[in-house]
Amino acid sequence: MLSLWNILYKTLVREYYRQNTGFLFLSLMFGFGILRPEDHIALSAYVFASPFLLVLVFGLWALYHLKTLFFVRQRFLWDSHSFLFELVLIPPSTRWLLLWGIQMMLWMPVLAYAAFVGYYGWKLGQPEAVIITAGYLLILPITGVWAYEYRLFRPNPDTRLNQLSAFFNRRFTKPYWSYFVLYLFNKAPILLFLTKVFTCIVVVGVCKIYPTDSYDERLFSLAGAAIGMVQVVLLLHLYEFEHVQLPMLRNLPFTLAQRFYKYSGLFALLMLPETLFLFRYLPKGIGFLYIVEWFGLLLSLLWLIFGRFLQKHHTMEHLLKLGIYTFIALYFVIMFRVPIWGIVALCLGSGIFLFHRHYYRSEYLIDSKALDPRPED
Repeated sequence: MLSLWNILYKTLVREYYRQNTGFLFLSLMFGFGILRPEDHIALSAYVFASPFLLVLVFGLWALYHLKTLFFVRQRFLWDSHSFLFELVLIPPSTRWLLLWGIQMMLWMPVLAYAAFVGYYGWKLGQPEAVIITAGYLLILPITGVWAYEYRLFRPNPDTRLNQLSAFFNRRFTKPYWSYFVLYLFNKAPILLFLTKVFTCIVVVGVCKIYPTDSYDERLFSLAGAAIGMVQVVLLLHLYEFEHVQLPMLRNLPFTLAQRFYKYSGLFALLMLPETLFLFRYLPKGIGFLYIVEWFGLLLSLLWLIFGRFLQKHHTMEHLLKLGIYTFIALYFVIMFRVPIWGIVALCLGSGIFLFHRHYYRSEYLIDSKALDPRPED
């Protein structure tokens, strides 16, 4: 059983954390950083004292649960992971225990945060809510075991195109910006949904954190920098999508200026939910002009990240370093009161320069390790 556990751990758990390092790091910053320690304790008290907030937190954890389910079930469909279907040959009780253990390992970030807030919730006199939360965290992973078991015994899911999609595909021409958006909805809906839920929560949290105090615009700028870094994973999917799914894109008769406008429209669409939430919950004292600057900051960060991808192919291991270094640099620049329009001009200019220089030279590497020199060479 130990050998089976090692195989599943290295194949599923380690790969999940490796590929979601950036997302988990930013979630860790939001869960244990950004706010002051006393704010985290107060938030724990509010959550366990309010049934609505507790249900809302349960919903967010359920979304994370769906993200882990989607990751594992996708691995079942990979040809390189077809050996996982051999699990049906082992006794059911052993298989269920292994799958439950894998799901609990994928749940470690949620369990760690739940233990953190549950400790203060118990100290603040909310034992019933803490017990309900503990039961929820133990029961929900069982649904993951059921989902994996269902896929193991049904290895060929039905992937036929439904009639509604076929109707629209035949009768309407899709604009360029819709290609990637539809790709995300079809291939990575959980990633897209969780990313947007997380970033919108950051926006609302920043707008509501100090309801009676005057706001410093730098707080919103830091939130914008964090939100821009979260989009690294989506931009990596865009980079992979165009090179793998649309390899002929660079041969189409479009000028770089036309491509720039198309990409800018796509980036603006991706950042539209966060901007709408900021506009809706904007505190008093923050002008409308700042929303325009904040939106420009998001677009410029997306251009900078996308240009960096065009300059050099990045694997998931490099995403964390890219996000951390960029956010640290932006943190000091913002805290030293550099004007937002200056940051926008610098990031946008750098992104456009990389785009102009490397767009036609960029190359997607299926396996970057294949380019490493062999010992005999």
